Amino acid sequence: MIGYINGLIIDKDEKSLLVLAGNIGYKTFVPTELLANVKIDTKIQLFIHTAVREDDISLYGFLKKEDLQFYEQLISVSGIGPKVAMDILATPIYMTQSAIINGDTALLTKIKGLGKKTAERLILELKNKITPVITEDGKPAITSVNEDAILALESLGYEKFQIIKAMTKLPKDVTETEEIVKYFLKNS
Repeated sequence: MIGYINGLIIDKDEKSLLVLAGNIGYKTFVPTELLANVKIDTKIQLFIHTAVREDDISLYGFLKKEDLQFYEQLISVSGIGPKVAMDILATPIYMTQSAIINGDTALLTKIKGLGKKTAERLILELKNKITPVITEDGKPAITSVNEDAILALESLGYEKFQIIKAMTKLPKDVTETEEIVKYFLKNS
């Protein structure tokens, strides 16, 4: 099994990177945020999960070992495969973890490919395995998201992970959809 790759990014598409390591190009699926922040012809080091099926071997890469461990927790839940887990990781990890800890099925079901029953199973199986989440600035992670504001900003061409990340920095008095959109456009 491949567990780590250190190499040069030689190509990328909407879901994966092609990493040249030891004269071999490894197609590696990575989270959306990572994909948006890397450039071709730069070096990268990734912790890898190798998914082996009867008809396919796929690599899933993460910058941090903690991200890989959370990914592996996700795929340990019945009904969540490697691709659904990557869709879950399109939402910032600390938000997903907070939603699991707090039993917030409403937030989890907004994630592509995650229905209510699977979200409930995810909460049931992982709630006691995840430690409480604190954001980079030391504040508790948010657990509720204004879906209308996200849809409005996505229609303007912003990526979902950018929008949700910015929402963590919203002042407490900014709660209405219109206010959130204005704040985002002004401060991004």
